[in-house]
Amino acid sequence: MKPTAEQRVEMLKKAIMCEQPERVPVVSKAEPSYAIQYAGYDLKEAQWDPALILKATDKMYEDIYCDAGGNMPRFPLVYKTNGSKAFVPRESDDFVQHPEVTGLLAEEYDEYIADPFKCIVETVMPRLYPKLSTKDTEGGLNLLRAMIADNQSKSQYLGGLAELGKKHGIINIRRGAIEAPFDFVADLLRGFTGISMDIRRDQGRLKAAVEATLPLMVRLGKIVNPTPGTIPSLFIPLHMPSYIRTKDFENLYWPTFKKMVDTFISDGYTLQIFFEKNWERYYDFLQELPKGVIAYFEEDDMGVVKEKIGKNVCIMGNYPITMLRLNTKQQCIDKAKEIIDKAAPGGGYLFCMDKSILTIDDAKPENLIAVSEFVHEYGVYK
Repeated sequence: MKPTAEQRVEMLKKAIMCEQPERVPVVSKAEPSYAIQYAGYDLKEAQWDPALILKATDKMYEDIYCDAGGNMPRFPLVYKTNGSKAFVPRESDDFVQHPEVTGLLAEEYDEYIADPFKCIVETVMPRLYPKLSTKDTEGGLNLLRAMIADNQSKSQYLGGLAELGKKHGIINIRRGAIEAPFDFVADLLRGFTGISMDIRRDQGRLKAAVEATLPLMVRLGKIVNPTPGTIPSLFIPLHMPSYIRTKDFENLYWPTFKKMVDTFISDGYTLQIFFEKNWERYYDFLQELPKGVIAYFEEDDMGVVKEKIGKNVCIMGNYPITMLRLNTKQQCIDKAKEIIDKAAPGGGYLFCMDKSILTIDDAKPENLIAVSEFVHEYGVYK
């Protein structure tokens, strides 16, 4: 029998605060793009139609068990309206991708450090969103068009998603997303190539730029998620740590990231932090994380994670979606049991995949259905 929405909220809150709930909550990482294809709609057509995405999500929630979800599609209309170079709809199906971009040149670091917001508006935005900076009134009109498109698409989708949550009793545990200050500089300002050179050649100005970014990320987080609380959480994906040396992580990445985490937690937020790739060499740092963090892991062994940091933070992730695509139903179930047996004892654990399920090619529906139902039935605390 499916839990009620109230029971699910209680389970989720207990797990997030490192307590033992009645059962292991199942968190869906199936994105709207997966729901669209699962429901049999055309991906390119549906991404322009929030109502169609909602119909697809309704079917997915009806067929595939989960206790919690939370996502926001990237609507191609918005990015085509503003001429985005940072987030680009793919020509074949309008699925939005994030190519490497350089929004800030190395010689512009001082300009950014002096006034990051002004620099973003006057230098970075025109470079990454050129239609917003065209001459005369066209740039202003394009900005207005982009804002209207963004507001209409998101308002319709979020309103419909809330209704679906009520209909199916599924809890949205995620609202809004920001980046760690270092990742913002890497992703949207300097690019992977530029930031890699800066780490070797210009650590002083890079560190100053990262520090200047911290207040912007705190402000942005409170805009996109204006209501502190245990649910829904603010999402923070971490991109660069797996690609830099430990000493550079300690000097350039960790200080501002830790300050940001502490600020949000002290203000009453829950943070869902995605630790991409493998974080084994950083476990000593993660032991400093406060309660109120949902630590979402991709590649790390959940038994080791549970031992190292499971006393202070809620953990989730690690189930490989590649198995859902390639393996038999029983093999997929066996893997779910293995992870639950490692990570669930004592509570403080949410079951979910190692990464988002983007398309129907990422996961056979029959395997995803089987695993989700198994976890619901097996993950009962006795």
